[in-house]
Amino acid sequence: MEFLQDYKRPDLKAPIFLYAFAGWADAAQSATHALQYLVKQLGATQFATLDPEEFYDFTQARPHTSYDGQGNRLISWPANDFYAWKGGPNYLDLAVFVGTEPSLRWRTFTGQIVKVVKELGVSKVVHVGALLDAVPHTREPRISGTGTMPNAQAMLGGVEMRRSRYNGPTGITGVVADAFRQEGIPYVSLWGHSPHYLQVAPNPKVSLSLVRAMGRVLQVDVDLEQLRSQGKSFDRKVAQALTNEPEVTEYVRKLESEYDRRAAAAPGEAAAMPEPQEAVRDMEDFLKQLRGGPSVT
Repeated sequence: MEFLQDYKRPDLKAPIFLYAFAGWADAAQSATHALQYLVKQLGATQFATLDPEEFYDFTQARPHTSYDGQGNRLISWPANDFYAWKGGPNYLDLAVFVGTEPSLRWRTFTGQIVKVVKELGVSKVVHVGALLDAVPHTREPRISGTGTMPNAQAMLGGVEMRRSRYNGPTGITGVVADAFRQEGIPYVSLWGHSPHYLQVAPNPKVSLSLVRAMGRVLQVDVDLEQLRSQGKSFDRKVAQALTNEPEVTEYVRKLESEYDRRAAAAPGEAAAMPEPQEAVRDMEDFLKQLRGGPSVT
């Protein structure tokens, strides 16, 4: 295929295809972090990558430079990698794509992904995304889902189903989803809800909830201990940053109260969440303090 590199078609049987994109639909990098974690824990193997040259304005999506253990400079380009995992007799086969929202030629870019999906004989597609929401970081991250298939609710198990009424600009996830719909490939989407006031990446607590949800959907066991550890470290870092931020703490309490009220509400009963505009004046200092602290590992 024209823009694929190192393509070695894996021997998979009617795999489920999972994908996530850094960018528009990846609040706090929660979705890409979740899929990268899943790939690592399952031991999935890379079988292809998309050449970034034709799809990015490198003044906007700049490559990163780093050094290896021998002191040699390395350049990392925007990545779009495909992985495969054979489930054996107990689990379904999986194909996974972790990418970066492109700057250019979206239809050509999307066509490359759809070609791989069709060639692999994919049975279902699961998109993994993350969005900013008025939710507190002190509660279990909320996961919701959408889908085009008749049995989407059954496939997503206990995940709350949402019907989007959004009209307006979309990201590459919407374009890819529409391409799958046109091809008649069953599609569902899992969304992690990340606190809008806590835009520190990655957010391992949201990633943990997404991996748990994927495990239920795929009926596969994933070791979550490393993500749990990251989440505990994240909590400690946030708590430390909140120590001298009474306005932020009060705002979080408001979110907690409304979040708990909504959780206890009867089905169909609306419980309004505080507007994001209520965020406090000191929020920028709070975020700077978080970003300036030690990295979450």
